[in-house]
Amino acid sequence: MTIATLSSLLLRTSLFALVASLGMASSWRDVVWLLRSPALLVRAIVSMQVLTPLLALAMCVTLPLHPGVKVALVLLSLSPVPPALPGKELKVGGNRPFAVSLLVASALLSIIVIPASLRVLNDVTTYTLGIEPLAVARLVADSILIPLAAGMIIGAINLELGLRASPIVAKVATGLLILGILPPLLVALPAIGMLLGDGTLVVCASLCVAALLIGHVMGGPERGDRTVLALSTAMRHPAMAIALAKANFGDEPLVIPAIVLYLLVAVAVRMPYMKLSVRRQAEWVAGGRMHHR
Repeated sequence: MTIATLSSLLLRTSLFALVASLGMASSWRDVVWLLRSPALLVRAIVSMQVLTPLLALAMCVTLPLHPGVKVALVLLSLSPVPPALPGKELKVGGNRPFAVSLLVASALLSIIVIPASLRVLNDVTTYTLGIEPLAVARLVADSILIPLAAGMIIGAINLELGLRASPIVAKVATGLLILGILPPLLVALPAIGMLLGDGTLVVCASLCVAALLIGHVMGGPERGDRTVLALSTAMRHPAMAIALAKANFGDEPLVIPAIVLYLLVAVAVRMPYMKLSVRRQAEWVAGGRMHHR
């Protein structure tokens, strides 16, 4: 087994386990929670699938970026919530039902939204773009829907076991994810280095900050909702963006390194927001306890 094959296996296994761990502690009511909050669902769609892609497209049209960077930013902006994100959102005070429901909703919507968006871009750009909805559906099912359902089945059979196992599985899966991501990251570093120093870093950071702000504002008055939508708007499914890149821009060598670069920048940019969310959550809990006394 080659290092690349082992890395791919670790990545697939870890992401499956991360989503399954989320499902172990979730219920069907969590999955369909957004159907009972239609206004928030609409705001989430506008935040993730309208405002952020338009902003990414505007930046790509107006700024002198490398073509690979332009493609990466647009494809990322069209991608759904990444499988590993809800766990992070819950740790910083995110609303669990919203996080779970948004993961599922964005995955299902991407089956329609991504091919439709590519057709629109095909008409207004010089690129020939497209992807079959079935290809998107397969990736969505493999990376999100099937592992979430598997975890929920375990929780439904034995809720106590699911609740106990969920954090343990998540920790092990996180370790496997780190091990799996290191080899492709090291391989991509030389290409990523080519994108440094030409403003790409600043553009990635600016788009991430703007997406966080868009999601935070569109999240509404509830603190937990704002946290979930802000992080979900800024962080997108890398495997989906890479699949779109391979289907449409296989001859552009810097697209995938640019996707990786954005994700690295986004992880760094989101940290202050996450720390602020944790602090505000602690202040809210402390304030509630004092009020109760």
